[in-house]
Amino acid sequence: MRTTAPDGTAGAGEADEAFGIHELASRTGTSVRTIRYYQSKGLLPAPRRRGREARYGADHVERLGLIAELQARGLRLSAVREVLRNGGDALDVNDWLGLGEALTRPWVEDQPALLDDAALAERIEDTPPGTADALERVGVIERRTDTSPAVWFVPSQEMLDISLAWARLGLDLDAGARLRDRLRRRLQAAAAELVEGFIDEVGLEQLAGGGPAALTALIEQTQPLTRRTVELLFAQEMERAQRGLVDAATADGPTAPTSAPRRHTSPDRRAGPDRRGGAGRRRPRR
Repeated sequence: MRTTAPDGTAGAGEADEAFGIHELASRTGTSVRTIRYYQSKGLLPAPRRRGREARYGADHVERLGLIAELQARGLRLSAVREVLRNGGDALDVNDWLGLGEALTRPWVEDQPALLDDAALAERIEDTPPGTADALERVGVIERRTDTSPAVWFVPSQEMLDISLAWARLGLDLDAGARLRDRLRRRLQAAAAELVEGFIDEVGLEQLAGGGPAALTALIEQTQPLTRRTVELLFAQEMERAQRGLVDAATADGPTAPTSAPRRHTSPDRRAGPDRRGGAGRRRPRR
C-alpha cells in the first residue's frame, strides 16, 4: 500500500511503479510546463528522487486527475488549493464540486443544434423569401461545410424561434439584430454591475463564511429570485416606455416645438407707411 506524508510526498510502502515527468505528462494529458507550475504552487506532491532523477507515480496521476476535475467544474486554482490543503477530503471535494456546478449551471434550457437543409426548410416555412439568407447574415444560423453533407449550426434555438416569429410579422431581421445587439450590450454591463453589487452588499466574508456547501445553496436559491426580479423590472420599464410613446402620439399638440416659434408682430410694427408720413422705411438721419 502506498502512504503519503503530510507534505504530500510519498512515504514508505510506495508503489514500485515510477516514471519521469514526460511519461506523467503523457498519461494525464497535462503539459510538462503545467506540471512544474502545479508543483511550484503546492498543488502537486514533490516527486521522489532516484539519484538526480525525479520520479512520479500513481499518486501524482491521481492528483492531476483531481485538479483537472475540479477545474472542469469551474473552480479556480485558489479554490483547488484550498480543497487540497484540507487533504482532499471526499466530502470537501464534493462540496466544491457542487459549488462549481452551481456557478456553471445555465440559466436557460437553450441548447445549440445542427440542422440539415430539409430541417431548416421546415423551420422557415411560411416566412418571407430570403429569410434563410437573412438569418445567416445576422448570425442566427451558420453554414458548416466541414461535414458531409454540409449542415446548419444553430447557436441558440430560442433565438432562431424568436427571429422566425419576427420575420413572420413582416419585420426586418437586420433591424431586429441591431436591436438585439444593443440590448445584449446593455444587459452585459447590467449583469456585471449586478454581480459586483451583490458581492459589495452581502460581503465576501459572509459569502465564503459558510463554506462551499452554504454558498452553493445560496446561489441556487437566489438565481430564480434574480430572474423574477429582472423580468419584473424590465416589464415595468417597457410598460413605462410604451405609455410614453402612446402619450406622445395622442397628445393634443406636439410635445416640443419643431422650430423656433414665430415672433408676434404688433400692428404698429408691421410694414406700411410710417406714422410720421414715411413710406414704410425710416429715413436715415443726416
